[in-house]
Amino acid sequence: MKRFFFLGLIISVFVLQSCDVDFSPNEDWKEQMMVYCLMDQDDDTTFVRVEKIFLGAGNALHYAQEYDSLYYNPEDLEVKLQVCSLWDTTNVLSELDFNYKYIQKEEGNGDFYSGQVPIFYCPTKNQLNEGRFYRLQVKNKLTGFVATASTYLIRDYSIKNSNFTFTDNSGRSKFINWSSFDNNSSDLNKYNDRLVAKRFQVNVRFNYSKNHQLQHVDIPLGVVVNNESSYKTLQAIVHRDDIVKFLGDKLGDQAGISWYNEAPFEVFVSACDQEMFDYISINNATEATINYKPSYSNINGGYGLFAARRTHIHKSYTTNQVDANLKTALNGVIHFQ
Repeated sequence: MKRFFFLGLIISVFVLQSCDVDFSPNEDWKEQMMVYCLMDQDDDTTFVRVEKIFLGAGNALHYAQEYDSLYYNPEDLEVKLQVCSLWDTTNVLSELDFNYKYIQKEEGNGDFYSGQVPIFYCPTKNQLNEGRFYRLQVKNKLTGFVATASTYLIRDYSIKNSNFTFTDNSGRSKFINWSSFDNNSSDLNKYNDRLVAKRFQVNVRFNYSKNHQLQHVDIPLGVVVNNESSYKTLQAIVHRDDIVKFLGDKLGDQAGISWYNEAPFEVFVSACDQEMFDYISINNATEATINYKPSYSNINGGYGLFAARRTHIHKSYTTNQVDANLKTALNGVIHFQ
C-alpha cells in the first residue's frame, strides 16, 4: 500500500488559499512543490522556502528523515519574482532573481530531517512598493515543472496616537487608533481592495535597560479584523492596570533594570492580507463539521502560501509622552535603578 506524506512549513503569525485544493493518494504521481513566501516591503530581504511533496511505498516517517525526500538540490531550481503593472498584471516590468543559502534547521521534531537546509533569498529593500503586482515562479530546471503564485502588497497605514496617555473617564484605559490605510496615498492605489489589510495584530512594547543592555517585553493586545475596503479608523483598547500587572509579573523580581528615556513604550500594529488571513483561519480552526481538515493553498502547481504582511509599522513614545500615572504605577512593581 502506498502512503502519501504532506510536508510543509507551519506558519504562525504577526505574523493563507484562493483556490480549492483536493488530492487523492491513488492518483498517478505528478510533480508538485511546497512553496512558502511572505512579502513585506519593509523587510531587507524576501525569503522563499521550497520543499518536495512525495509519494512512496512504506513508512512515510522514514522518508521524512531523509534530506532528499524533503528538499530539492537548490542548483536545480530557478526562483524569480516578476514585478508587474498594477492595472495590467500580465505586463512584466522587471524580474528579481533569488539566490540560495543553507540554514541550520534545529532538532526538535524527531519525525523530520534536521540539519543544513536550503532557503532562497533576494535583497528587496526599497525595491517593493504597493503600486505593483507580484508573481512568484519556481521552476525545476531538470523537469521543466513550474509552480506559480501571485500577490499584491499591503498599502501604508499609520498609528494616530501622539502620546501614550490614558484618557478615558477613569484615566485608566487607552484606545490605540490607526488608519486602515493612509488617506494621502496616491490615487493609483486608492481603489484596489486587495491592497487593504484584512487582519491587524496590536502589541505594546516596553523598552528597558538591563545591566546596560537594551531589552524589551511585548504585551499583546489581540487581533482586529477589518471588514471594510474603504478608509476607516480602527482601534484596540489597553488598560493601564493590565500593563502594570503584565510588566510586574515579567520584570518584578529582576535586578539591574533601568528606565529607558528615549523610547520606553512603542506601539506595533502588524497586518496581513486576505490570503494570509484565510490561511490562518483555516489552519487554526478548532472545529470541523467534516471528518477531515481542509487544506489551504494559493500555489498553482503545488501547496503552500504566497501572501503579504506588514510587521514594521510602529510608533515610539519618549518618556515625556508617557502617562505619568503609568510611570508611577510601574515604579511600584519594578525595581528600577
